[in-house]
Amino acid sequence: MTTTRRSLTLIAAGLLAGSLQAHAQCVDLIAPLDDSQLLPSRIALIDRAAPAEQIRILAYIFELDQTGSLVLRHLVQAARRGVPVKLLIDGIGPEPHYPIEDELIVVLHQVAPGLALRIFHPRAQLAELSHRMHDKLFLVGDTAVIGSTSIWDSSFRNWLSERDLMVAGDAGQDASTLHAMHQHFDLFWGSEAAVSPEPEKFLGIDSPYRTSQGYATLDPTRIRYWRERLLAPLDIDAGATDANGAAGAAFDPNWTPIACERLRYVHDQPDKRSPGTLQDMLHEFDRAQHDILVINPYLILVPALREVLERKQREGVRVSLVSASLASTAQEFPAVGRAYADQLPGLVNAGIEVREYHDRENRMMHAKLVRIDGHRYYLGSYNFDPLSAHANTENGLWMDIPEDGADPLRDSVAFYLSHSSPVAGADGRLLEDPDARCRAAGCGGAWGWVTGLIRAYL
Repeated sequence: MTTTRRSLTLIAAGLLAGSLQAHAQCVDLIAPLDDSQLLPSRIALIDRAAPAEQIRILAYIFELDQTGSLVLRHLVQAARRGVPVKLLIDGIGPEPHYPIEDELIVVLHQVAPGLALRIFHPRAQLAELSHRMHDKLFLVGDTAVIGSTSIWDSSFRNWLSERDLMVAGDAGQDASTLHAMHQHFDLFWGSEAAVSPEPEKFLGIDSPYRTSQGYATLDPTRIRYWRERLLAPLDIDAGATDANGAAGAAFDPNWTPIACERLRYVHDQPDKRSPGTLQDMLHEFDRAQHDILVINPYLILVPALREVLERKQREGVRVSLVSASLASTAQEFPAVGRAYADQLPGLVNAGIEVREYHDRENRMMHAKLVRIDGHRYYLGSYNFDPLSAHANTENGLWMDIPEDGADPLRDSVAFYLSHSSPVAGADGRLLEDPDARCRAAGCGGAWGWVTGLIRAYL
């Protein structure tokens, strides 16, 4: 991705690297992405990709709605101009259905053979239904986007408040974050959990792939639809997408150079073996000396996380948690809202500050940020719930910002703090009864005992 701003930043990064010790001659570039930049950043990366580069994507959700279809069409066009594309999608995401229909798979093979598709734990693997790939990695050459965002309208059309990072570096340097990201993708792509869309591996025995030649038993109308859709000129969508989607070619991020030794990319193994992202988060919290700030949509803390946060609060470390509002989590799934409400009294009684996000657009906060001692940051996919702790694979980036350095996430933290309010008063008491709030939000009544039964799966 060659832009004037990036070129100037790379010159500055080179000067920074020259001032470092000989063992630390590596500098990566970091640029935060707010909601208005999520789509143009990805479209720009795809459209600027050269055949010598690769596009590699790990996606928990790749919904074929307006946003997902637009991104897919750009990926198809990239593949047709010779850019290798690899797309690994979780087998379920948030919905109980296969993410890509048979007819689309057929058309992708026909019109874009350079686009390779694999599915992580397809839904037919019943034993793995609770083991999802929640990672988000959008990797194009030596530039990547990570964070909270999935490929669907909810993230890109201002229904959720997301936060991502764009990272650029030299994958040829072992110390670069991009090197670790390439290894992460290759690990998942090559794992046994990543299944190529071949009928004998993921479709039922009655699949048309098994019983026909030339796809005769597939729906020809759907095949024709997808073929016309994928091959249509991209500019026909200009009026159907928001300004962000049309601005991809002009996207130019505000880069901050950071020494590679101050960056640490983390991810789980495909089988979620320990130690993983939970143990990493516990370790970082344990190191805190002054303050811990967690910005996360889901606060359903597993015992180990709750213990370390309450212990650090007792030790004099200020612990603050910013959550999505109870109303928004209950609207998404009542049991999630109920589980969060059940935790509120204990967290507040432990002296932990809990805040809830609200904005004028009535969006649900979906960003996943951690700040420790004012200068150590995490941004990634990790939710503070049992699924991220024990079942789903996650990824993210830790950054240690020097005292005299530019802080690329300062404004993001300030935004979420300014758009949140405490759930307890100055006396340490909850401002509203959680049970009453749950009843009003639709997570009262029977959801109390139902949540107790399924809490480990939330």
